[in-house]
This record gives sequence, C-alpha cells and structure tokens, in this order.
Amino acid sequence: MQKNITFVNFVRAGEKKDNQAEGLGILGTASDWQMTADIHQRMSFPAEIAATSLRPDIVIWSQGTRQAVLLELTVPWEDRIEEAYERKMAKYQQLVEDCKQRGWRTWCMAIEVGCRGFAGQSMWRALRTLGVVGAERKKLITEVCRVAEVASQWIWRKRDEVWKSAK
Repeated sequence: MQKNITFVNFVRAGEKKDNQAEGLGILGTASDWQMTADIHQRMSFPAEIAATSLRPDIVIWSQGTRQAVLLELTVPWEDRIEEAYERKMAKYQQLVEDCKQRGWRTWCMAIEVGCRGFAGQSMWRALRTLGVVGAERKKLITEVCRVAEVASQWIWRKRDEVWKSAK
C-alpha cells in the first residue's frame, strides 16, 4: 500500500477557491442557536422570525446573526423521494421569502429518508451544509435510517388494526 499520497486541488480559470472549511457549516457561524421541533403538532413557528401557520418539523435559529434553518423531514417510498423533496420545498418557499423580507438569512432543507431505511441525497447535503461531516454524519445518518425503517415496519404491522382518535 502506498503511503504519503498528496492530493492537489485545482481551481479552474475564472473560479475562486472555496475558502469555507468543511465542517464549519451554517452552525459554525453563530453561538446562540436555538432549536424547536414540531412534536405532536404543538410547535408554533418562532414569532420573531415570521408570522405563519406553517410548522416545519425542526426550526433552528440565531437571533444574533438573524439566521434561520427550516428542516422538513419526510419518509416516502424510495421511488418517490424526488417527488417528496419537490413538494416539501414548494410548501415552504413563501415562508422562506417572508423570512428573507424581514431580514433573516434563511435556508429550507427538505430531508428524505426512504421508508425502508434509504437516506436520500438531501440528507447528506443538509448535514454537510449544517456542518455535520465525516464519521459523525455517517453515524447520524445510519441511526436516522434505522429509526425510519423501524417506524415504517410498525406502521405496516398495524395496518389492519382500526385506528382510533387519541382524543
């Protein structure tokens, strides 16, 4: 096995080198991040960002730097991952525009994990953009895929039972 291999990253004419170190990501740009998650449909969108009735699954925001990240999670059939991505991005497009008009730097990330535990490219991209990279990202994706598959199996096993309202 050959050791001490060095790699040279070339930059094409007219382009600039990407100075953002991998691993810094969005989360590395502020120290006052807050997070809220839509658990049991009880979350309300942070009023300081925008007024809306939409509830993304996870909202991460920094008041100091006026940045917000909207994460929308979906567990579709694997052959519908791209369709689910498009639908979720369209759903939150107006909210992202409203946030930007109010002076917030805003990202919306639709994250898909197939019902049989396949992580869509959107998950890999979202975690890299946030700054979760390397072994940490791989471990997180493995766990999320496992949980999505277990939940899908539970739903499949319960399909013949009569579902009653939890009221």
